[in-house]
Amino acid sequence: MKQFFNVEFAADTIFLKLATDVTISMCRLAEFDDSTARDISLAVDEAVTNTIKHAYHFDKKRRVTLQFTITETELTIDIRHNGDPISNTEIHLPDMEKYMKQYQKGGLGIVLMTRIMDSVAYGSVANIHYCRLVMKRGPRHAN
Repeated sequence: MKQFFNVEFAADTIFLKLATDVTISMCRLAEFDDSTARDISLAVDEAVTNTIKHAYHFDKKRRVTLQFTITETELTIDIRHNGDPISNTEIHLPDMEKYMKQYQKGGLGIVLMTRIMDSVAYGSVANIHYCRLVMKRGPRHAN
């Protein structure tokens, strides 16, 4: 059985706490332990921040939608927008050794998301673009 929940908010960083709080609540509903729920909420925070910054260029009049889908096997979180799209082919994870030698500000959000989540993917359907975060459910993450 699938369970769905959507929340929509203005593309403003003041709503990041709302996004992370809702994510933690949905993780608890999906029976993830508190540590995993916090990690997933951090990945969502990064994805929403990237949407606000890169897809909308801080235009607070735009909207971000989080869609949560809980199935027996996984939690899927789609961060949806209609701003500038990004595709899987545009994602380049930095060389961490080089990054550490030449400190740069930022650029590690996608690395963090890919280390936390079981999968991270980008796509589009019509003019709606999304970042899809997936975490498998099961004993390693259960309460």
